[in-house]
Amino acid sequence: MQSFFFIRHEGKFVKVDFRHILYIEARKNYTRLVLEERPTALVLVTLKQWERLLPRDLFCRIHRGYIVSIDKIVSFDNKYVYLQGDKITIGEQYRSALPDVVTILANEPMREHLRSPHKDVLSELEL
Repeated sequence: MQSFFFIRHEGKFVKVDFRHILYIEARKNYTRLVLEERPTALVLVTLKQWERLLPRDLFCRIHRGYIVSIDKIVSFDNKYVYLQGDKITIGEQYRSALPDVVTILANEPMREHLRSPHKDVLSELEL
């Protein structure tokens, strides 16, 4: 599979590498392609079509109006994905999308779970 595609821009076909995409935003039948170091481009492609085209290991749909590059994510929580300079809302039906496709190695300890049956463990951790 190719790691790039071409879009028509100002009378030319311009190469776009998947690695340079920050996110894609729905705009009716068009989508706004937001790239790292180039101006944004409007493309006559729907988000559903992008989902079929883009590699699933590189991109994730997080909202009915947004697909983000997993590699460009700085952080995320239950409400937002934070990219360099951008904050994008995560849609309710897409809350589990990112945790399902990224590796999460460590979570903050949940004190509620440590308190009741394991009081000794909690006191040891706080030493």
